[in-house]
Amino acid sequence: MTQESETRRGQGYKGDPRNAEVSSQEVGWGRSTEDRETSKTSQEGRAPALTRVYSDEDGLVTAKGQSSYAQRTQSKVQVLQNKLHQAAKKDLNRTFGILYDKISIWEVLWISWIRVQRNKGAPGVDGRTIKAIKKDGEVEFIREIQKELLEKKYRPQPIKRVFIKKANGKLRPLGIPVVKDRVVQGAVKLILEPIFEANFVAESYGFRPKRSCKDALRSIRKWVTYGYSTVIDADISSYFDTIDHDLLIKLIERRVRDPWILCLVRRWLKCSIFEQDKSMRAELGTPQGGVLSPLLANIYLHPLDKFWSERYPETRLVRYCDDFVVLIRRRWPDRYFKELDEFLKRLKLQLSPEKTQIINAEKGFDFLGARLVLKPTRKDRSKKFCYSFPSPKSMNKIREKIRTEIGRDYDKSLKTKIEYLNPILRGWSNYFCWMNSAEHFHKIGRYSIQRLNGWNRRKQKRVRRSYRRLSGKDLHGMGLFAMNGRIVRLQ
Repeated sequence: MTQESETRRGQGYKGDPRNAEVSSQEVGWGRSTEDRETSKTSQEGRAPALTRVYSDEDGLVTAKGQSSYAQRTQSKVQVLQNKLHQAAKKDLNRTFGILYDKISIWEVLWISWIRVQRNKGAPGVDGRTIKAIKKDGEVEFIREIQKELLEKKYRPQPIKRVFIKKANGKLRPLGIPVVKDRVVQGAVKLILEPIFEANFVAESYGFRPKRSCKDALRSIRKWVTYGYSTVIDADISSYFDTIDHDLLIKLIERRVRDPWILCLVRRWLKCSIFEQDKSMRAELGTPQGGVLSPLLANIYLHPLDKFWSERYPETRLVRYCDDFVVLIRRRWPDRYFKELDEFLKRLKLQLSPEKTQIINAEKGFDFLGARLVLKPTRKDRSKKFCYSFPSPKSMNKIREKIRTEIGRDYDKSLKTKIEYLNPILRGWSNYFCWMNSAEHFHKIGRYSIQRLNGWNRRKQKRVRRSYRRLSGKDLHGMGLFAMNGRIVRLQ
């Protein structure tokens, strides 16, 4: 990445920096596993074909836990992504017309398959699991996908519809594609993501490389501390289910004009949905659960980010997928709220009346599971700081998980229950540990000790007086995860 492009657009593609020194001539561009001919270089940067099938059995395992061939495969895909990102960043209006051949590269498909394995998703309508594919032969599985893509015979299968319960009691619909479709979607994402990342604005954090919920919360806390105390807490109603397909394709065509890539995206959007014993065709939305859906969701809302940053630079819009806040400093918020609502209607979206509100940061607001409140600091009451800690919903949710995990199964030992409980406590702690959450961690720690003692007393069939209560020190000695919060001040 050149210094000039870095200066113009800020940080580059958030890929793995260790592959920066790998030569562009080592990118694998093989059209099949048997073809050993070399292809000539085009403006997209074709390089000599590499046809070797890499597996963990090739060579000794290194300190990174992978064979040297596996690491080379990962490096080649990373170099390809960097080249695409640099080309997209050099000319922000350039459209890419030759991309379909890149998704059928063996290395790209293999990396996509590895990522699908890591996610450990459920099987789709065909019932074929990841474990079954590995048993039958993952190399043959990738060869089959590569052949269908090269012969342009690939067709997506119906999506399996399942529902999960939300915190408010409503059901969230999820779409689970079959494993083969997830691998192909992952390959398309590997190619398209570096191109669109060149255009995405800095205050968009949802489902992007090297960005997370913590980054979004840190940004909000920084701007609120700097005086942007009036907050439009916005949420789009049924966002993933109301995305307009035609408008989404037009937004993709701004950067990608490869007809076969666009054809694949259209087929995934129009793919039929199988729910119980009936099948229906999707007219709107992208299924939550698909590998490509987060990227499509960011592409669809990018016009909002760009419009807001150019039209109202005196405010700050921080977005994480369909959840976002508009931070305003010393200005009347009604005008911005009206403009926000009108622009979303142009995208054929609607704000959720239940979750959207205008509020002062001194009263506090919730975002991504955290509660943010602007109040005077403890040392100097004349200065204000945006404190953040777990929201009441997050506290209730972790308590419910603890209750469910401990349950009423008395056949297992106390140590086994602690081993099952630790991942829940550790994951929740890692998300909130950088906030001002010491008091909240103390409450959850005491709640875990209380529930474990109640379970242990019932297991031993003791009444309260005859049961010797285990202290936190006793349970921590048995392996219970110790939750320790801390207070972090603005740098």
